[in-house]
Amino acid sequence: MNKKRTEITNKLLKWFETNGENYPWRTTDNLYQILITEILLQKTIASNVKNLFNKFFKKYKNFSAIHKTDVAELQADIEFLGLSNKRAQILKDLSQLVVNEFDGVIPEEPEILKRIKGIADYVSNAYLFFGLNKKTLFFDVNIKRFVSRIFGESKPKQADIEEKLAILLPESNCKNFYWAILDFGSKICSKKNPKCELCPINNSCSYFGK
Repeated sequence: MNKKRTEITNKLLKWFETNGENYPWRTTDNLYQILITEILLQKTIASNVKNLFNKFFKKYKNFSAIHKTDVAELQADIEFLGLSNKRAQILKDLSQLVVNEFDGVIPEEPEILKRIKGIADYVSNAYLFFGLNKKTLFFDVNIKRFVSRIFGESKPKQADIEEKLAILLPESNCKNFYWAILDFGSKICSKKNPKCELCPINNSCSYFGK
């Protein structure tokens, strides 16, 4: 297993070096931008968020700016991402929490963030990982699909995915590894018509073996 893990990790990171996306939220250390972006990324394509990123944060520089803005205006600003009513309400509720209860400082405890309806394990753990450099386990559909295919799990439970993801997660370059899986799941290991013939780790993949 250690040999397989090392091979998968190294090849995927190498693939990411030349094929990974250069999204602006991957280079910022602004905790506000990192958390808000994770909310914006939910159930939409990353390229849409990329197109909105600079415009959004130019107008909404901090939680106070969101807090002071009418929810209808906020909805209009993020409408093309989809689910704008739900997404805008999450941003408004979060800004109220941060501004009123924490003086504008994002709480580090995931359970506090999850008090906001619409923020669950993925967003809170992704923020801890990418923002606060805390090694956490989280997965979206791309990560779940990738892990399931590698290990040949047809209908895995959450605990199974977390266990296998923990095995694959390297000691270093963890951020790049997560980003690599996300990009890889979009470009190569897609839900429909995966490009298995272009996959650099197909010899270690149970899905390809079948």
